[in-house]
Amino acid sequence: MELPLQWIAEHSEAISALTDLGTLAIWAIYLQVFVSSYRRQLRATLIITRGVGSDLDARCLVSNMSSGPIYISSVFVRLETSSGTIITPVTDVFDAEKQRDREPHQHTRQGPLQAGESRDIGSFRQLIEHALHAAPGIDRSGDEKVQVGFILVEVVGLYGSEDLPIGARRGFDILAEGVQHHVHGRQVHTEQIRTRRQRRELTKDLQRDQ
Repeated sequence: MELPLQWIAEHSEAISALTDLGTLAIWAIYLQVFVSSYRRQLRATLIITRGVGSDLDARCLVSNMSSGPIYISSVFVRLETSSGTIITPVTDVFDAEKQRDREPHQHTRQGPLQAGESRDIGSFRQLIEHALHAAPGIDRSGDEKVQVGFILVEVVGLYGSEDLPIGARRGFDILAEGVQHHVHGRQVHTEQIRTRRQRRELTKDLQRDQ
């Protein structure tokens, strides 16, 4: 027992220094975990889902899972159709939608969305018809002949003190089953647009929707 005790006594300063370094490393790890958790709580998260039902009249819902409110600035739709790809904003509700909506006084999909709240931005049929209506070169009288196989819904908003817009997107396949068309999410999760390069692209999208 004397040798180990003597060795400890002779190297007490080195042992103390190593102990301090170990303690510092542990606190650094705890701090990193805390900061990472805090950042996750602060960053914006939007969830895009399909409401009740699976046909084209199912509602498209946007939910704010952030810790604070988000102002929804724009909603964009990308369609993959038999006539090609269509990309257009659908932020403003056009006349045909106003006639069918339960709340016809709502003329826009813009507006604040509180933390934990969801917003119905219309049925998938309405979003598709809106995009086809706005697309150049598409004859409205022949819309039934345009086959839509995929819809991507992108929501762009402003969050807290963030200097760049935030956004989320999710794609849905439109599957024909007899005379019916059904909407199925291509991905399980909503893609969050978080990198600075992607968010700078969102700024350009907002400018196109002015």
